[in-house]
Amino acid sequence: MTVTVSRVRAAKPGAMLDAADDDLQRSRRGPHVIGVERGQLADLKANWQGQASDAAIAKAQQLIDEQEAYRGRLDKLAKALTDGGNQLTSLRSTLLEFVDTALQLGFSVSDDGVVTPQQWLIGDLGPVKKTAEFFTNSIQEQLKAFETTDTLTATAIDQAVQGQKPSAPVNIDGQEIQIPPPGTNPEDVDKWWTGLTPEQRQQLIARHPPELGNLNGVPASARDAVNQQVMNDDLNRVRDVASRNHVSEDDVLKDPGRFGLTQTDATRFYNARRTSEGLAHQRGSTLDPTKERPVMLWAYQPEADGGQGRAAICLGNPDTANNTTVIVPGTGSSVHDGWLADGHDDAIHVYDQAALADPSRSTAVMMWMGYDAPDSFTDPRIANPTLARQGGDLLAADVNGLAATHLGTSHVTVMGHSYGSTTVADACAGSGMKVNDVVLIGCPGTDLAHSAADFHVNGGQVYVGAASTDPVARLGMGGPGAAQWLNTELGNPLGPVAGLGTDPSAEGFGATRFRAEVAGETGWSFHDHSKYYDMGSESLRAMTDIASGHSERLASDGLLAAERHQPTFSTPDHVDLPFGIEVPVPHVDIPIPGTPAYSDPESNRPGETVTNDHDYK
Repeated sequence: MTVTVSRVRAAKPGAMLDAADDDLQRSRRGPHVIGVERGQLADLKANWQGQASDAAIAKAQQLIDEQEAYRGRLDKLAKALTDGGNQLTSLRSTLLEFVDTALQLGFSVSDDGVVTPQQWLIGDLGPVKKTAEFFTNSIQEQLKAFETTDTLTATAIDQAVQGQKPSAPVNIDGQEIQIPPPGTNPEDVDKWWTGLTPEQRQQLIARHPPELGNLNGVPASARDAVNQQVMNDDLNRVRDVASRNHVSEDDVLKDPGRFGLTQTDATRFYNARRTSEGLAHQRGSTLDPTKERPVMLWAYQPEADGGQGRAAICLGNPDTANNTTVIVPGTGSSVHDGWLADGHDDAIHVYDQAALADPSRSTAVMMWMGYDAPDSFTDPRIANPTLARQGGDLLAADVNGLAATHLGTSHVTVMGHSYGSTTVADACAGSGMKVNDVVLIGCPGTDLAHSAADFHVNGGQVYVGAASTDPVARLGMGGPGAAQWLNTELGNPLGPVAGLGTDPSAEGFGATRFRAEVAGETGWSFHDHSKYYDMGSESLRAMTDIASGHSERLASDGLLAAERHQPTFSTPDHVDLPFGIEVPVPHVDIPIPGTPAYSDPESNRPGETVTNDHDYK
C-alpha cells in the first residue's frame, strides 16, 4: 500500500474542484469564439474562390475542428477533476474521522493504518483489541479506496488531456478517406458517412478498420459487418497457427510467443471466442433458421479494460426498431468472463417477451458490456462509484449515439442491474444520457441521482424493481450507516465498506416501484439478487411491459408495488371510556425520526401470491 495516513492528511483534493471550475469557464467561452470563426469562414467561402481559397478554407476549417476538439477535452478534463475531487474529498474526510476518533480514544495509529492500544489502556483487553481491529480494518480499507480512486482519477485525467487521436487515413481508389476520431459528435459522423459514395462505404467495410465498428454515428448494419470481420481476424490468427503446428488453440494460448504470436494476440483471440459464443447463444441454436433471432455485433473492443474486453450484442436492429432496450450488467460481468454467453438469457427473455407483448411493434435489445465493472464482491472498487461514473460516460455516449442513426422515432429504455444500475443512474444524472424510461433492479444506490428528477428522462419515468429478499437492493436504504450495518450482519460480503447512494425504492424518491419478489423465498438470499430476469417472474413481466412501451399495464397486471418507508408508531383509532363508551379519535401513523426507509410492504405478502407464471404466452 503506497497511500499512507500522512499523505491523505496532507492531500488537498478540493483544489481539483477549483481547477475543474477554471476549465469549465474556458470551455464556456469556446462556443462564442468558434461561432464567430465559423461566420468568418462562411463569408470567406462566399467571397473568395480559387485554388488559394480552397487551401485557406481547408486550413481554417482544420483550425476550427481543432478548437472544437480542444473544447471537448476541456469538458472531459473538468468532469474527471470534479468526479475525482468530490470522491477523494469524501474518502479523505471519512478516513481522517476514523483516525482522529481512534486517537481520541487513546489508541495509536501508524502511517499504514494499524491501530494499537496505548500501554495505559488496561483492564479487559478483549474488547480493546476488537476495537483496535475494527479501526485498523476501517482505516486500511479507506486507504485502499483512496488509492484506487486516485489511480482511476489520474487515468481519466490523462485520457482527457491526450484526447482521441485520429487513425491513419484509408486509401480507397487513390483518395485518402479520414475516419472521424472516437468521440466525434454522432450527428457529424452520420453526415460524414452519408456523404461517402455507396462504393466508398462498401470498400471501407471490406477493409474493416476496427475504429469504424465502434464509432457512434455509423449505422448498426455497417458496425456489425466491420466488427464481425475484425472478430474473425482475431479468431483466425490463432486458429491458423494452431492448424499449421498441429496443436490445439489452447496450446497456443498457453505460450503464444513460442508460435510467433504475442500476449495481445492471445487476449484478442480469447475475447473473440467469448464474443462469438455470445452471438451464437443470443441467436439461438435452432435447426430452423427462420426461428433464429437476428443478432448484431454493435461494438467490439477485445483489448479494453486490461483485457476484460468490451462488446455489445444487439438482438434486432436498433436503427429501425420501434422499441430499443439497453441492458447494463453489474459486478462480476465482462466479455472475458462470459457475460455475453454462459447461459445469460437476460436479453433473450426481454426480446422474446416484448415480441409477444406487442407483436405490432419491432424490438431491439442490446447487451451492453461497454464498461469496466468491478470484478467481484471482494473487489475494493465495488465500494466507491468511480467505475460507475466512468461507465456512465461511456454508456451515455453510446445510448445518445443511437438517435443519430435511427430511422424515425424510437422508445428507448435502459435497464441496469446491481452495480450496473448505479452506472445507469450516473449516466443520466452526471453524463446527460437521453432516454425515455429507466429501469433499476437490485440497486445498491443511485450515487449522483438523489431523486427521480435527477434522471431527466424524456417524457417517461424511473422504474425500480427491488426484491424484499435481495440484500443488495437494501444497501442504499438509509445511507452508508444502514448499508454498513447490513453488510456487517451478513458477514461483510462486500468488504468493510458498502452502499453507493440513495435507495430508489424508498418513499419520496419519486420512482415507480414494480413487484419483483422471488417465488418460494422468505428470507434474505444473495441468490435472489440474480433472479430479476427469470422467465415467468414478476419482475420480467413488469420490465417487458415497460420495454414494449406499455407501462400502463403495470397497474392492470397487478405489478405495482408500494415504496419502502420509515417504520412508524400509530395512535389508537378510539378511546374507551367508563360504562363501555367508545369514542373515536383520529388515527395517525407517525414515522420514527432518524430511521431509514427499511420497512418494506412487499416482505409482508403471503407466499401464495408470489408466483412464477407471469410470462407472456
